[in-house]
Amino acid sequence: MNNALFCTIIIPIYQVERYIGKCLKSVMAQSFTKGVECILVNDCTKDESVRIAQKIIDEYRGEIPFHIINRPKNGGLSAARNTGILQAGGDYLYFLDSDDYITPDCIEVLERTSRKFPKAQIVQAGAQATSSGFEYLSLKSKKLREYSEDTEYIKREMLMAHFPPTAWNKLVKRKWLLENHLFFKEGLLHEDDYWNFFAAKFVSAYAICKEDTYMYNIRPGSITQAPNEQNIRSRLISASDFMDNIDDLCRHEQLAVVYKLLIADYRVLPGKESRNYLPLFTRLKSMCGVFGKIAIFFVLFFPKGILRNRLAKLFHDKIIPRLI
Repeated sequence: MNNALFCTIIIPIYQVERYIGKCLKSVMAQSFTKGVECILVNDCTKDESVRIAQKIIDEYRGEIPFHIINRPKNGGLSAARNTGILQAGGDYLYFLDSDDYITPDCIEVLERTSRKFPKAQIVQAGAQATSSGFEYLSLKSKKLREYSEDTEYIKREMLMAHFPPTAWNKLVKRKWLLENHLFFKEGLLHEDDYWNFFAAKFVSAYAICKEDTYMYNIRPGSITQAPNEQNIRSRLISASDFMDNIDDLCRHEQLAVVYKLLIADYRVLPGKESRNYLPLFTRLKSMCGVFGKIAIFFVLFFPKGILRNRLAKLFHDKIIPRLI
């Protein structure tokens, strides 16, 4: 594939026959197409997604070249993205999930910002969601710097989700990603949160454009929205890996990320299932200051019913992370 390309859009495909058409057509409708390619990675889907995609591509008469890559076995979203990264020819990568779609000016807006701030390793735009509770994805009302080379500021904003902690809806410099081995960890849910935590350690220039250019589709019954076995396993592995890699820059914010990760499921799981979290809470407590140790001590001894009410949720989401 052409190494002189501006951007490679990477779309993993798995069981999305209801959504892939709208996703693909949103790419084909882009106002900026110069130097843009699109790679679709078939992760051994069992439905008609690939056939639908191929039909739409065959009928397309625009300038964007589309490539379908078939993985030999199903590996999940992270594996599909990694396959796309290794096949990409663009200077920038743009990750698009196949059940989502983008506005017609999405790549144009991001390309314009990347030209304005050529040093930026990440160029971020805003997004909207099909359900409430995801207002943090939009940047319109946030008081954020349009561009920064302040590594402490960038890392803090990424960790605290002021810059949305998603892999999608941003241009990512491919060379920078490869040099820092920022591939997606395979076999986990919440792979974007995992990637964001480690990417924050290496970003030295970050740019944003406040336009909402991405529509995030919240699917009912999504596996990432409920504390099931795979979800719990992913959180435990992520929390352990994060604590293995805590460094001094924005240490407080890194510990707060771990706390939020652990408390999300711990407060809703029955006692027997939540015991797997106790060793990690104990480890986190050992890494905190005095106030953090006291806060976690009380969390572990609160009756679960108290942890579940709305006021307690606010306390755990907003107040305790400031004490960690």
